[in-house]
Amino acid sequence: MSVSQEAISIPVAYIETFVMTLVAFLIGYIGSHLYSKIVLKKKLATQSDTIKNLKETIDNLQDELDRKADGVFRKDRMDEEFDHLKVRNRAFSQEVISEKLVEKDYTDLINFERIGKASVSDKNELQQIIGIGPYTEAKLNELGIYTFDQISRLTKEDIEIITKLIKFFPDRIKNDRWVAKAIRLKEQLLEDTQDPKKKMKHKKTTY
Repeated sequence: MSVSQEAISIPVAYIETFVMTLVAFLIGYIGSHLYSKIVLKKKLATQSDTIKNLKETIDNLQDELDRKADGVFRKDRMDEEFDHLKVRNRAFSQEVISEKLVEKDYTDLINFERIGKASVSDKNELQQIIGIGPYTEAKLNELGIYTFDQISRLTKEDIEIITKLIKFFPDRIKNDRWVAKAIRLKEQLLEDTQDPKKKMKHKKTTY
């Protein structure tokens, strides 16, 4: 009888050992899997923060490059405009300065119902747009164009009319990308209005 009990107890011991080993293996496997997931999640979070920081750095560098490029191109365009004005030196005479730069008949061709009406009190610094110097800004004001918002709404037809009125070279406004720049400056003004701190930062970093 005792021999039979010993024969039975031996397999049971093996089974218990196997079960305990299997349980330990499963616990280790599951624990390792969970740990790997936690580590991976942390790595992904770190990489996400790194990507976000890199994007912010790229945006800041792009803004910096744009401002510096604006400064360089603005000088080139002002030099070009000065040469253009020298060719048309009649515009500098006292006689022309004392009279309207454009005729009312032409200003009626611009659709102010679409681009919006503005006055001196609404005036933006249009010279922030590449290709617009003091003289060109004065002409635009004579036409009734004072704001970035108005320029951002100009159509191809409007641009052709304005080109003739201010006696610009053909495609000058298009090549200088007035509309695109006006849209960006308009959005920037809106952001500055909503965030005073950003406005102060923009003032410090604008060239």
